[in-house]
Amino acid sequence: MDLKVLRYCEAVARHGSFTKAAEELRIAQPALSIAIKKLETELGVVLFARKARHVVASPEAELLLQRAARIFEEVALAREEIQAASELKIGEVKVGFPPMYGQVFFPRVFAEFHKQFPSVVLTAMEGSADSVRKLLDAGAIDVGMLESRRVPAGWHNVEVGRDETALCVNTTHKLAGRKFVEAKDLDGLAMAVFDSTFLQRNVLEELCKAAGVTFRLVLQSNDVPTICEAVAAGMGAATLLRSTVKDDPRIQAVSFRPQLRFRFSLCWRYEKNLTKACRTFIEFSRDRFRT
Repeated sequence: MDLKVLRYCEAVARHGSFTKAAEELRIAQPALSIAIKKLETELGVVLFARKARHVVASPEAELLLQRAARIFEEVALAREEIQAASELKIGEVKVGFPPMYGQVFFPRVFAEFHKQFPSVVLTAMEGSADSVRKLLDAGAIDVGMLESRRVPAGWHNVEVGRDETALCVNTTHKLAGRKFVEAKDLDGLAMAVFDSTFLQRNVLEELCKAAGVTFRLVLQSNDVPTICEAVAAGMGAATLLRSTVKDDPRIQAVSFRPQLRFRFSLCWRYEKNLTKACRTFIEFSRDRFRT
């Protein structure tokens, strides 16, 4: 059933005339008559009865036009919503990110994006790399921030940030004055660490395993502020992103040798069709990283 022909029927019923309807629709009257005749054949009913000077819609046509009115309303609404979405007058972006780098990167990006696109709703969901991937798999978020080593093969991704993982200690710690540390320095070292869902924990354990050393666990948590406070209080060292502690005068970040560099990307599943709002947010985030 052609939406255009439904509009033809509505015009004929409203005018009570094929001639006037054809004039309004700017088509030839024979073409209008043929289109409606085809629809009558398709439905197996007579839609209009011809009288001396006008036509009258049949009961079947009245029923059809009641349904058609709803269709016209939905089509008009869809067009309005699509137009609004394309102009970012409406929209939503659901983002998942790991707490360490995300807490540094996203607050500024969110604020700047909102100033430019105030009608777009931003939903932020924080979690480990594993939880962010699960949220993406479930369709609970549109895009997620992951370190490049955690992005599944085949997923789309756009790099939006880089940082260094350093050994972070209290300023009075014995390693605080070092220019760099090596894996051997971790042997027997008291440490506050993230749980195994965090990349920092995995990298730390791989580093220790390769060097044949073992750190001494004093605290395990998946909360970044808790780990930072433990380091500041002198409970132990921790592997944290340098940007996380750069403004904390109580904590000294010491680079590893070789350096542990992290690259962060916004990613989404390959089959995911992103909205205009999501695509704009990704481009906006990438531009903030470049500047």
